[in-house]
Amino acid sequence: MTKASRTPGPFYLAIIPARSGSKRVPNKNIQPLGGIPLIAHTIKAAAHATKITRAVVSTDSEEIAKIAREWGGDVPFLRPLAIAGDTSPAIETLLHAVEIIEQDGRRVDAVVLLQPTSPLRTATHIDAALDLFESSKADTVIAVCQVREHPYYVWAVDDKGVRPFFSLKEMALGRHELPTAVIENGSIFVIRRPVLDRGMMYGERVVPYFMDARSSVDIDTPEDMRLAETYLRDAGQQ
Repeated sequence: MTKASRTPGPFYLAIIPARSGSKRVPNKNIQPLGGIPLIAHTIKAAAHATKITRAVVSTDSEEIAKIAREWGGDVPFLRPLAIAGDTSPAIETLLHAVEIIEQDGRRVDAVVLLQPTSPLRTATHIDAALDLFESSKADTVIAVCQVREHPYYVWAVDDKGVRPFFSLKEMALGRHELPTAVIENGSIFVIRRPVLDRGMMYGERVVPYFMDARSSVDIDTPEDMRLAETYLRDAGQQ
């Protein structure tokens, strides 16, 4: 019996996308971090999130699938190569997984996208994002953190030199006058099913779930891996 078949309430399907072929960090999703494969951090977080109904790994790689299963991951299919390329839209991966999982007969209410490149996102974060999703009646919840440099202070570069990206008036604002500016950290997306059915990830009502900078680390380069190692060591998780 799957967790989905015995869990009352909404069907929240977590999808962990882990394609092969990463370039900046070869085999990134299975590189060791804190003594375990990178993807294992997300598999463990999803498994301990009490509001997740079922979590599946979507990968095109037999090697990644094998390692994911060794760490408790549910890998019920391999992703077709046609939707596993560098430029393949994330929405295709999500819809493909939903279509297969719904063959069991239960309709998914919302998808929770958990990218394995966010190893410091925890089960507590996932449950809190889902609590927010429910209480806010959002179409989409996105995990965010505050930007280090406010966009009002950004310059645009052209062939004549530089110019304010927004305006000199906005550049002159004091920090206490700045509107809050955030950026997606990529660690959690909660997407209501009708939004997915329209081929989109962002519905009309998008609500931010705030996370701190450390928990928001996104693995894209070897330097990011080293930073995450430091944070794990500082937190006593190694």
